[in-house]
Amino acid sequence: LCPRGNYDSAPKTKPVKAVLRKKFSWRDYPELEDCLIANREEYLKHSTMNYTHEQRTFNNRLTQKLLDIAKEHGYIFEDFSFVMVRDRIRCYYKSYIQSLKKKGCIVGYSARKAGLI
Repeated sequence: LCPRGNYDSAPKTKPVKAVLRKKFSWRDYPELEDCLIANREEYLKHSTMNYTHEQRTFNNRLTQKLLDIAKEHGYIFEDFSFVMVRDRIRCYYKSYIQSLKKKGCIVGYSARKAGLI
């Protein structure tokens, strides 16, 4: 994959709108968060399985889609590899699931183990 560095910088003809560093928040980049929200159901569906080839393929496609959107909007992930961006996506959904659990909802793999899905 890609070595650590500035992952797939914005197009040279388009000005850089923002540089995303280690502790960035998705909510500060609405085009990226919208992509994550639009793919949430599918991500959660895959999270109910053990890590399968299908889930890995979905995660990689989602990561690439997010990187393409970032590039299109002039965002640069500074010092991120592809895998690091994918891990940040996973953390985004993990935080979402944890917030639902605090509200008493059971989702993802836990819901499957409990026989709810």
